[in-house]
Amino acid sequence: MIVTIMILQFVNRHDEMQALKQLLARGKAAIVLLYGRRRVGKTRLIQEFMKDKRGLYFYVPNAEEKTILAEFSSVVEGEFFKGFRFSDFASFLEYLAEKFESNDVIAVDEFQRLTNVNGAISMLQKYWDERLSKSRCLLILSGSSIGAIRRVALRGDAPLYGRRTLTLKIEPLKYLDLFEWFRNYSPEELVSIYACFGGTPAYLEHVDENLSVEDNIVEKILSKRSPLHDEPEMLLMEEIRMPQRYMDILSAIARGKNTVSEIADVVGLSRENTTTYLKTLEILDLIERVTPVTEREAKRGIYRIRDPFFSFWFGFVRPNRRQLELGLEKNVWQSIKEEFNAHLGLVFEDICAEILTEMAKRNLLPLQVSKIGKWWWKETEIDIVGLRGGKALAVEAKWTELNYQEAKKLISQLNIKAKQIQNVEESILGIIAKKIEDKEKIRNGGFIALDLQDMAKIRSKNRNMHVQPSNA
Repeated sequence: MIVTIMILQFVNRHDEMQALKQLLARGKAAIVLLYGRRRVGKTRLIQEFMKDKRGLYFYVPNAEEKTILAEFSSVVEGEFFKGFRFSDFASFLEYLAEKFESNDVIAVDEFQRLTNVNGAISMLQKYWDERLSKSRCLLILSGSSIGAIRRVALRGDAPLYGRRTLTLKIEPLKYLDLFEWFRNYSPEELVSIYACFGGTPAYLEHVDENLSVEDNIVEKILSKRSPLHDEPEMLLMEEIRMPQRYMDILSAIARGKNTVSEIADVVGLSRENTTTYLKTLEILDLIERVTPVTEREAKRGIYRIRDPFFSFWFGFVRPNRRQLELGLEKNVWQSIKEEFNAHLGLVFEDICAEILTEMAKRNLLPLQVSKIGKWWWKETEIDIVGLRGGKALAVEAKWTELNYQEAKKLISQLNIKAKQIQNVEESILGIIAKKIEDKEKIRNGGFIALDLQDMAKIRSKNRNMHVQPSNA
């Protein structure tokens, strides 16, 4: 039995599906740990994988043992009699042990909630070691409380550590995936959709393509009647008992306070306590620490919110909660438009890094880079730098339309900055913008020049994008 959920689209989970199929084809028992933030599409992935296979799906409610066992019993009630109930967790595991002999896949969704059943995780470990591991069935353990999953499966002292055969971390979709999801929006409109709704499938399901992008933002996020209006707060409350301080930190980062000192000053904490809170938010995958691409272990890292939806929410929804509660979402939208354009610029930088990463995977870049990231040194900053040995790919991202002269001027300025990258002897320069006039002329000069039109082509797997390196 599979639970029906709201998500209708199933986009770009090819690698995960392939990994599961290959594991099943081995014909050996295996534990698959499948995890990621809630609503990112884990259950849908399990559904798709189990479609043509013999299998059982169990969902663990956030409840006490009696309710959990009642949920499990309802799945298999048809095999026994109406009103059948497992008497305890051990009897459920006995049932699983029998079913492992005749099924391809057994999935336990939100498995980390089994910690609500005294001794359940240890019992599962024991049954796996002694019985389940001797079959050929896959046991998929899926969960969304990342902190809890670390405690039961990912840390070195966790009960299930070392027993998993495959670990799949399910990430939100990327900008390029939205071309497959939405058919009616232009590449520029998709940037705005991505900048507000991010790549979480359950959030994207709220977008109505019959509405303009602005109307979607107002009605689906800003409006107090929308399910997404308080989503970040609900997620934090599920992960953390007292989320207020964490929300203050996320608000500070959304406002551009991205160093430990700046964040500590804004929220009124010591540096030590701030670092502890930041580490928790990193574990929860809500923020990340970014360092210059040339210095992986640099002390001068900055913090950023990983998900565009959370960045938008903490930047524009939370600061305007009072007005939004009064039903003034349209007024709020008019007041934040200018700031929103700056938000688009930051998200566009991430999209450009995504594009270059995709091109690197397809061998479409003039330099086969081994790593891509942001670079800065003192007052000098380059949006995206790719490195390979003593060579660099240096690219500026501009959320604007550029004519030929403007593009050439930016490349000239970029050339000066690129010469400051440590241990780099030669740089290939480029620019990515909303639209670039005469971009073929720029490319003929040996530079990279890409705009939204090219991104759409890249999504459709156009491979005629190779650019010769510059001799400049």
